Amino acid sequence: MIHFQLVSTSGTKYDGEAYEVLVPTRGGVIGIFENHMPLISAARPGVLSVRKQSSDPDSALENFAINGGVVEVKSQTVRFMADDVTTTDEVSEQEALAALKRAEELVQSADSQIALNEAHRLLHHSSAKLELAKIKKRHHR
Repeated sequence: MIHFQLVSTSGTKYDGEAYEVLVPTRGGVIGIFENHMPLISAARPGVLSVRKQSSDPDSALENFAINGGVVEVKSQTVRFMADDVTTTDEVSEQEALAALKRAEELVQSADSQIALNEAHRLLHHSSAKLELAKIKKRHHR
């Protein structure tokens, strides 16, 4: 088992034991298990997943929408730090769809590179929240 901490600017979202942590990175999704080599990596927006026990099915994963961040693996401890982390309890499909639509409109109306970069950041995070909402819907029928 590894000790996993997921921390955002609004506080700790997860702090406990885990069998596996799946992190979306710029190079693809990586799986972190016990005895993983030391690592520091940037994450991309997406869904970060935690499997608490080796026998847990995918439907039992604890999922979080992240807007990028940094993962650090050191010894038997994994830390993930991000500005914004959303739990399944904090997301609804309707709100995520509305946020995605607003972000798409911001991309279209951006009048500077700074505004476009911010709109893309919102678009990617809104997409991650919508993905999280769909996972929640699939597993809670």
